[in-house]
Formats: sequence, structure tokens, C-alpha cells
Amino acid sequence: MKTRIFAFAIMASSAFFIGCGQTGTETSTEEAAVEMMSVEEMETPTTLAVKIEGMSCPSGCAAKIQEECGKLAGIGASEVNFEEGVGYFTFDASMLSQDDILKCISNTNGGGIYSGTVVEEDVEVESDEATTEEALEVAKKEDEAHV
Repeated sequence: MKTRIFAFAIMASSAFFIGCGQTGTETSTEEAAVEMMSVEEMETPTTLAVKIEGMSCPSGCAAKIQEECGKLAGIGASEVNFEEGVGYFTFDASMLSQDDILKCISNTNGGGIYSGTVVEEDVEVESDEATTEEALEVAKKEDEAHV
């Protein structure tokens, strides 16, 4: 009986980590750091809110999407909120498109797990003095107004 319980616990743990895209077999702990752009550096700063389907946990799903999209050239901010199921991305529209961000989401953790739908299209950042956090707040408030 103890063997069956132990075997079940092992299978459940494995299913959780595989489902979240974390296999524990990653050997490289050092990844190339990608420096995100500041809003001031962007030619056409834009914030996009994306509803993300397919996430099952905050650490292996939401965090991985946030990390992968944050590596895109032209990204200023990448924030994925697991509880809301929404990602907020500030980017330079002269370097990156909505489709690039949606493709990054759908290709994360091997692809075919996540899908993104634009909730708020191209929220333009009005001022050069605006920060990434302010741009994200504008997108979040507009998103909440539509709910």
C-alpha cells in the first residue's frame, strides 16, 4: 500500500512539473542577460494587454512567459499576472509587433501550450517622461474598465 501511495505521489509531482514546463533537467543556470529598453529609449513606446490561456501555475507558466517575452529585442517591460491570466507588455512598436509578442507567448515552453488574445490594443505612452510602470498602470485600468 505504501508503495502505491509513493508511486502516485511521484506521478503527481512529475505531471505538475511537466505541465508547468519545468523538468528539472536544465543544466545551465547562467543565461545571457537581456537588458530591457527604457520608455525614453523607445521610438514608438506602446503597451499591450494580452489575455493568456493555458497557464496552470505562476512559476513555470506565467514566469516563463514573462521571462521569454522579456528577451525580445524592443521590449521595455514584460509582466504576466497568473491570477488575472493577463500579460502586460511595453515595447517599441518600431522594432516589435503585437504578432511578435503573441508568437513568443505561443512558443514558450516548447509551443502549443499557451495562446494569447489582445485585450487592449496599442496603448500609446503619451509622454517621454512616462515610466514603464505608468504605462502598465494605464493598460491595467483600461482593462479593468472593460470587465
